[in-house]
Amino acid sequence: MLPRLFPHPVYAEDQPSAYTILTIHCLHRGFTTGAIFGLIAPFARTAVATILRRPSLSTPLPWTVRLLSSAAIGSLAGTGFIGVGMVARMWGREKIEWQDRSWRILANKSQNREDDWSASGMVIGALALGLAASRGAGFGLRVGRASLAGAAVGSVLGTVGHVLTSSNSVEEVETKVIAGEGPLAPKEPSKESVRLSRSN
Repeated sequence: MLPRLFPHPVYAEDQPSAYTILTIHCLHRGFTTGAIFGLIAPFARTAVATILRRPSLSTPLPWTVRLLSSAAIGSLAGTGFIGVGMVARMWGREKIEWQDRSWRILANKSQNREDDWSASGMVIGALALGLAASRGAGFGLRVGRASLAGAAVGSVLGTVGHVLTSSNSVEEVETKVIAGEGPLAPKEPSKESVRLSRSN
């Protein structure tokens, strides 16, 4: 997704739109992560109610409505939480640090594939459930919430689809090393070091 929208130069210090790239990546991950926890929450609440024998902890709403509503709320909460975390972590950092992280994100083919699957699931889910809700078949949810819930569930299903269809090929392993994710990953050479090596 991101490599189609932003250029990926040879050197990290030349990476344009670094702030935008990292922000989109983090918020996307937060949306999906929050949706996952949102889908888990109703099951956890029911389990606790059963163990404690307190039916009042379990809402009377149909399971489908509970799951979709919880996924929608979780996706928003996850987006906000990760957004605040990103600001806290990157506050006061030099521009090159934003560029370096953004450059590595664009270089990671496996991560980009996951983003493609997740984003595709978000769009399909939002359109499908939003259209269903507009026609009165959205499980009692309004169009806005139904679209958000569809995007949340679609994002999770897209991520699952990526995991199930991906393979640990040599190309992916090499990509992770190049992207600097492994202990053996080389550091990205700077322009200055290249100039010095050429001059020698």
